[in-house]
Amino acid sequence: MATNDPVSWRTIVYGTPVLAADGTQVGTVREVLGSDAEDIFHGLRVQMAGRADAMLLAEDVSELTRESVTTAESAATLKALPDFDEPATYHLASVGWLRKHIGWKQDSKSDEEPG
Repeated sequence: MATNDPVSWRTIVYGTPVLAADGTQVGTVREVLGSDAEDIFHGLRVQMAGRADAMLLAEDVSELTRESVTTAESAATLKALPDFDEPATYHLASVGWLRKHIGWKQDSKSDEEPG
């Protein structure tokens, strides 16, 4: 398989360049957003130069290859994307101070690995 052949959203790796429609690099993939169970690709968290990460919706992605992610948008449009807002997630855990019981506990603020 050549590096510029189309690939599945599941094969995109962190650090893959994100390109505007004209081929200008606007950022890199920081996180792939989707549901493995339902095989649904939602979009990408893109690390943008000089600003907070941005959310690129799946509908704005025109091509996925091992080499890059290409969008149908201009560089100016991509630079104006809203900041990525990571939703809070919770898990079942033992909660309570005096009487421990099962309840919802907020996960850490980030799912990023340390380092």
